[in-house]
Order: sequence, then structure tokens, then C-alpha cells
Amino acid sequence: RLQSIMHTNIMQLTINDIQRAVNLDAKRLSHKSLKGSLSLLKSVLGVQGIEINTKRISLPPKRKKQVVLPDAAEVLGLIIGTDIELPCLLAMWMSLRISEVRGLQFRDIAEDGSSLQVCRAKMYFDGHDVVRDVNKTYDSTRNNSLPPYLLDMIRAVPHDRDDEFIVNQSYPYIWKHFKMLMTEHGYDMAFHKLRHEFATTLNDLGIPSDYIQKLGGWATDNVMKSVYTHTT
Repeated sequence: RLQSIMHTNIMQLTINDIQRAVNLDAKRLSHKSLKGSLSLLKSVLGVQGIEINTKRISLPPKRKKQVVLPDAAEVLGLIIGTDIELPCLLAMWMSLRISEVRGLQFRDIAEDGSSLQVCRAKMYFDGHDVVRDVNKTYDSTRNNSLPPYLLDMIRAVPHDRDDEFIVNQSYPYIWKHFKMLMTEHGYDMAFHKLRHEFATTLNDLGIPSDYIQKLGGWATDNVMKSVYTHTT
């Protein structure tokens, strides 16, 4: 992002230079992406004692996305029986990000099997995995009830130690095969949309929003309601 100013000496950088860089990127990037880029740029320049009022920079207009989610039962029907059933159901039934799904270990299951602690993430960067003992946000570390159906699937996964990962499939494998499965049946849906299915389904069932928020690990209900919950 903002590649046109990448080699500009920061002492010579002007607000007009930044605006031109934003205008160029506006052809391919969203309002949110460019706003984040400007925030990072402002912080970096501030460390060097250079203050630029980024509020004067015009961003591309926000565009509302029309998200159409397939019925949850239809998605479940496509997932069940495939080799990515377990990671998909962990994401959909427990509202986990793909990094949280891949970060789960057998020791995270409560002794009585009733709950699962979400306390680490296995992320995929530049072709290899990076494991962190923290989640994306403070509220993402949580204990969620574990459905018996999922508990039985997890217990069926061969393992020798409690610190082994429950899901060993790679990020590209899970992402690609889920996308292919959805496309094959006429749905334009990425793996992360399973969290949308979770929030939307619980909302349709009349579950109070503060419960959905805690289960999904959202810090506030604003993002949950505006981004993840859809009308069906």
C-alpha cells in the first residue's frame, strides 16, 4: 500500500504526496484498508517527529457490501462427511477463526469434556506456521461449551500427547478445499464466513447479543452486529 511514496525521503514528504498515493490505491483498495494504512503511516512518522494531519486526506467512499449467507443447514449438509468437517464445525459451532481452530490442542479440553479453551493461535505467514500463545484480541481468549458431537470427533483424532494440535491440516489446504466445496455448490463463501453463520444463526434463535459477543470473542457488539450478523 502507498507504494508511490515508498522511496520518498520522509523529511520531504508532503500531504499532497500522500493524497496522490491514496488516490492511486483507491482503485484497488477499500476505505477501511486505506484508513488503516494512513494510521500506520502517521504513527511511524510521529516517532520520527514528523506530524502530518491525515484527517485532511480524502479517502474513497465506503461501499456497503451485500452479504448473502446460505442457510446454516445447507452449509452443514455440504461439510459433514468431508475431510475438513472438524475444522469447519469448530469454526461454525464455536465461532473460531481459522488461526484459533488450528491452534487448538488436546490439553485445551476440560477434564469432563464439557468445554474447550481458546487460548492460542497458529497463523500462516510466508509459507510457514507461526504459533502464538495469545489470540487476536484480549476477549478472544475464552472458554466455550463443547458439543458432544464435536468432542467425539476430536477424541477420534490419533495423538500421543496432550500438547499436540487437534487439527493438523495446513491453512492453504483448509482454505482451498472449503472454497472449492462452496463454489462447486454455487456459493461464494470463504472459510471465515463460518463465523458469520455462527453469529447470524444465534441471532435468529433469539440468543441475547451479549452472549453471542462473549462466545465469539468480540470486544464489543458493534463489530459483531454490523459485520457478522446478517438478516435471513
